[in-house]
Amino acid sequence: MEAKLRCSVCGAEAPAGARFCPDCGAKMATARPRMSTGLLPTQYLLANRYAVVRKIAQGGQSAVYLALDTYQHDAERAIKEMSESQLEKDKRQQAINDFIREAHILQSLSHPSLAQVFDLFVEENKYYLVMEFVPGHNLEDELVQYRREALDWEDVTVWGMALADTLTYLHSRTPPIIYRDLKPANVMLLPDGSVKLIDFGIARRLHPMRMQDTMQLGTDGYAPLDQYSSRSEPRSDVYALGASLYHLLTGRVPEAAPMRMAGHVLKPIRELNPRTPEPVERIILKALSLQPQDRFRSAQEMREGLEWARRQSQSRTSSATGERPRTGAPISGSGIHRQTGMPTSPGSSPHSASMPPMSHAPYSPTGPTGARATGGPSLPPRLLVRPLRMDAGYILVNQMVTHRLEIANAGGGALAGHVQTNIAALMVDPQQFDERTSALAVRIDATGLAIGPYVCHIAVRTNGGDQIVQVRFVVRPAGEVAGGRSHVTGF
Repeated sequence: MEAKLRCSVCGAEAPAGARFCPDCGAKMATARPRMSTGLLPTQYLLANRYAVVRKIAQGGQSAVYLALDTYQHDAERAIKEMSESQLEKDKRQQAINDFIREAHILQSLSHPSLAQVFDLFVEENKYYLVMEFVPGHNLEDELVQYRREALDWEDVTVWGMALADTLTYLHSRTPPIIYRDLKPANVMLLPDGSVKLIDFGIARRLHPMRMQDTMQLGTDGYAPLDQYSSRSEPRSDVYALGASLYHLLTGRVPEAAPMRMAGHVLKPIRELNPRTPEPVERIILKALSLQPQDRFRSAQEMREGLEWARRQSQSRTSSATGERPRTGAPISGSGIHRQTGMPTSPGSSPHSASMPPMSHAPYSPTGPTGARATGGPSLPPRLLVRPLRMDAGYILVNQMVTHRLEIANAGGGALAGHVQTNIAALMVDPQQFDERTSALAVRIDATGLAIGPYVCHIAVRTNGGDQIVQVRFVVRPAGEVAGGRSHVTGF
């Protein structure tokens, strides 16, 4: 039996004696292994036009570079480089199709809160997407790295209205475009305070003849139940917007929708951040309704609800301080009850929704170190976890890496709890902890894992609340370095 050949470009198998790769078309005799994703050097010239300045981001299946367009007076561009060489044959073609679909969707759009697409090309058998460079950082980094505490409701409601406007634009296309992955990490905060939505990798067009998505996609905590059953629609994005605003106001990702369905209670926002006005909380919790019919009927209706909540909250604040309230745009639309000014659902009265009990305990903010509040023995414990997202990068088969997960008590009393993971390769030590514990060791053991990207989760459950931490990494072949099992630590 003749031994099969392996393409040095894409890794696909080819029959003995083959001159060209059956997958990527490269010559078997002269093909050069392509450079790994994210390793383009400074001043590297792509497409004989785009000069690479530096890498600005990298994930499991792509990297993004800042580059200068030499044809347009060195205009700054963001270039997304796709990585599919480590994927299996069937998944590789799907990844390429998704990448091209993202480019086509973005090229059809024109909105100030969306990044513009300029070019799509292939070089050295790798796909590149050239987009408008968006300066600034994402909202998750604003929360976790810069502010390091729950964000101000005034800022969050303004961003929420802007994002609702963007979703309204997407949903009004023909056919409608469902974003499906709205979360703080996918929203860029520009230096002027405005926001832009990025990463359309899993967005899809809503075709009326197709009842289901091609696959279940999204991010736990932000994805609604309907998305888990592959039935995303415009109200799925409304849920994700509510989940994103909840995260920004509390510092915690909401419980995943299936866990809420199983009985896990979503903590009210004001119980975690009493600075948040009750009208703002009411709008966000409505958007987070498990059943689509209980949410706002559209992103536009949610935008009107947020505007109503902002005006109500400003009015109450001004009454308490004696300042004149700031005026906003008039509210219109069927989502606002005309007598009470409260948001309503179709066929319901403004008082029909049962609201969770509200906490009016005094708020004791913490500093950047996450030190325990000194609000007295009556304050309950409140869990604080950093980071909320852990990117372990590339890990070789048979390699073990260790990272640090910090925990703190931002309330009173004694914090205690335990941790759970959803895959055996992800381990946390200690699994049980108390008030004396300040950090957990997170170990990823890649022994026996298949090649490719992984997204898994750590659930931290305590008497001061729960938190889901997303962990991402990519497993690469052990043959890329010499030696056997290795261990890398960041603890």
